[in-house]
Amino acid sequence: MSEKKRKRESEKGDRPPKKVAFHAPETVKVQLLEDNDVLGPVIASTPGLSFPSKIALKPYKSGVVGGVLPPGKKLPAKLILHSSDHPMLDYTAREEKDGSADSLLRHYVGIYDPDSGELKLMEAHKVTVRSTLRSEEEELRRDREAAAQLKRPTIASKLETLGMEFGNKKTRKAIDDRTTNAITRDLPRLASPGGTIPPPPSDTVAAAVLSAMEASTSNMPTKDEQTAAMEEGKPRPKANLDAKIPAEVYTISSLIGNEIMGLINVKDWVDAAEAKVPVKVNSRFVAKRIQTLAAGKDIKKLKVLRFILLLMMFKDQLRQRGGRGPYTIPFRDKFNEAMGGNAPLVQALKRKFANENAELTRWHLNYLISHVCAAALIVDDFVVDTYDLKDDLKMTTPELMTLFKEIGARDSTPTDTERERYRIKSKAEAVAHRMAKLRIPLVFPKQRVMGPKRRG
Repeated sequence: MSEKKRKRESEKGDRPPKKVAFHAPETVKVQLLEDNDVLGPVIASTPGLSFPSKIALKPYKSGVVGGVLPPGKKLPAKLILHSSDHPMLDYTAREEKDGSADSLLRHYVGIYDPDSGELKLMEAHKVTVRSTLRSEEEELRRDREAAAQLKRPTIASKLETLGMEFGNKKTRKAIDDRTTNAITRDLPRLASPGGTIPPPPSDTVAAAVLSAMEASTSNMPTKDEQTAAMEEGKPRPKANLDAKIPAEVYTISSLIGNEIMGLINVKDWVDAAEAKVPVKVNSRFVAKRIQTLAAGKDIKKLKVLRFILLLMMFKDQLRQRGGRGPYTIPFRDKFNEAMGGNAPLVQALKRKFANENAELTRWHLNYLISHVCAAALIVDDFVVDTYDLKDDLKMTTPELMTLFKEIGARDSTPTDTERERYRIKSKAEAVAHRMAKLRIPLVFPKQRVMGPKRRG
C-alpha cells in the first residue's frame, strides 16, 4: 500500500497545473472598434421563452426615416434582430431600456494579441428576444390599414381622443382598458380604391376565444328560463297556473297532502260543537271559525283549519340561538307533547317544513307561513281578513301582506259586504283591516332585476 501511495504522489507531481497564469505586459494598446459596417457580437436573453436553436435571426439597424439629419449630428442606431422562419411565431430581439441599473450596463468583448500587446474591444449589444403570434400581427396590420382608410373620424373616436387629451386620470384609464380588452371577431368591410378589406382569417386568437365562449355559453339558460327557475325556488306552495277559478289554484291535496290530511283528527271539535262547549285554542283566527265549520259538518275545511293551528303551534315552538342563524326544533318528546301528542303527524310536518338537520332557515319559515296564508284562503273562500291572522303569527300587516302577494293574493280594503261578514263595526275600524283576495288571473310580484351600480 505504501508503494502505491508513493507512486500516485509521484504521478501527481508530474501533471501540469490546471490554471495557467497570464502575465500582461506593462503597456497594452487598447483599440475600440465600432460595428458600423459589420455587426459585432450580441448578447441575447430569452426570458420565459424556449428559443429554438435552428432559428436564424437577421440583423437590422434603424436609421433616419423620412428626413435628413443636420450636419454634425449623429443619431444612435437601434439594433433589431428578426426572424419569420417559424411557421406560426415571429421572433424579434430588441435593445430594451427600462431604466434599471442592469439595462444601463455596457458589455464589451475583447481579443488580446500577446505578440503585439494590442487589445481590441468591441461593444456587445444586449438584446431581449420576444415572440409574437403571426395572426395577431396580421390583425394589427389590418386594423391599422382600416383606420388609415377612414376619411374622417367618428364621433366615438373624437370623444375618445378628447378624453385622452383633456380627461382626468380615471377617464384615460377607462379608455385604455376598453381598447386593451376589445376583441373584434370580424373587421368591417370598408370601401377603398383597391376594393374591400377582407375579414381576418378564421384561425386567429380572437376567433378562437369567441368560439370557446360560444361553446361554453350555448347551454346557458335564457332569461325566461332563469325567471322560471327563480319563481320555482321561492318559498311558497306550488300554484296551478292553468286554474280557471280560485279553488283550482291551491287544492287541499296539493297544499297539505293526503298523508297529513289522513293523520289530522277533528272529532273532538265536532263533539264539542254538538255539545255546545267552547273550544279553547291559542288562535283567534281559528277560534272564530271552529263552531261554524263544525256545525255545518264541513270536515275537510275543519281539517284545513286544524292544519293552520298546527303550523302556528309549530312556529311558536321554534327557537333561535342568540337571535341569529336557523331556527331549531325542541327535542322530540317535548315537541310531540307541545304539538298534541300525535307523533306520526308531527314527524310528517317536520319532513314537510324542516331541512335534513331538523332546522328551519328563513326560507323554510316563510315557506311554512305561506302555507298558513294559502290554507286561510281555502277556509274563508279565498277572501281573508288578515287582522286576527297577523296577531296569531306575531307579524306586522305589511309583512303578512307581502307573503299573501307572493302566493298570488291581492291586497284591498274591506267592502261593505266584507265589513258585515267579519263584523267590522265602522269605517274607522276598517282602516286597520286588510283583505287578501285570490282572483283569476293570478298576479305574482315581479322579480326585481338589480342593474349595475354606477361609478361616481
